[in-house]
Amino acid sequence: MQASRQRLGFLLCGYVLMPDHWHALIWAQYPLLISQVLHDVKKITALRFHALRGSKGPFWQHQSWDRFVRHEREFKERLEYVHMNPVHGGLDKRPGDWRWSSDNNFALEKATVAACPIQIDYVSLPVGYRA
Repeated sequence: MQASRQRLGFLLCGYVLMPDHWHALIWAQYPLLISQVLHDVKKITALRFHALRGSKGPFWQHQSWDRFVRHEREFKERLEYVHMNPVHGGLDKRPGDWRWSSDNNFALEKATVAACPIQIDYVSLPVGYRA
């Protein structure tokens, strides 16, 4: 994903990788489209997984769903939903226990943040952003 982020210039604000799907909060600036980001990330990760596994064929689901985040409250709600996915899926008891989530990127301890396998981009929404 880091290669896609550098090449396309989008921000990754939160994520969770689940056994059969993934969620991400992505900030793509015009003229970049979310569909371009998803296509690039899915293509690169599928190629890498196939190379590691010695496999081929479809890897990701063809469909995807995107939603606009219209205000700060919605951003927080979506981020919490993403982080709670492993808990609701019965994979872990707390969001921070699931390694493949951005939840620990928000920890207060620098060592916890540094141990995250994927670093996020931190954004600061203006106070009262479309409240």
